[in-house]
Amino acid sequence: MNMSLLDYTERLVPISDFSQGKAGKIFSDVAENNKEYIVLKNNQPTAVLVSIKEYEDIQRKIAKLERLMEYVENIRLLKLSEDRKNSKTVPFANLVAEDEFSMDEIEKLSESVELD
Repeated sequence: MNMSLLDYTERLVPISDFSQGKAGKIFSDVAENNKEYIVLKNNQPTAVLVSIKEYEDIQRKIAKLERLMEYVENIRLLKLSEDRKNSKTVPFANLVAEDEFSMDEIEKLSESVELD
């Protein structure tokens, strides 16, 4: 969405406007014209006011993107597993010995570790 500075500033609405009788006009504009407003509190953007239709569209898009990201992650993991499929493996005991630990030391350490 390409928005000019003028468009942006026209969408800013101080929260005090809601208590000064302007709420009806703002809500009508949102519902009838699908307008969006950025609500300011203490001159800081605090909330965005959008129509139910726009909110539902955004939620659908988010759900779609989350599914897409899940597919992308699954493809990445599948590729990683395929890349590692034919790689040489090393027994865990060998790795422990390389670092000059014993399996008994590892077992004692594991008993003192708590996982949440």
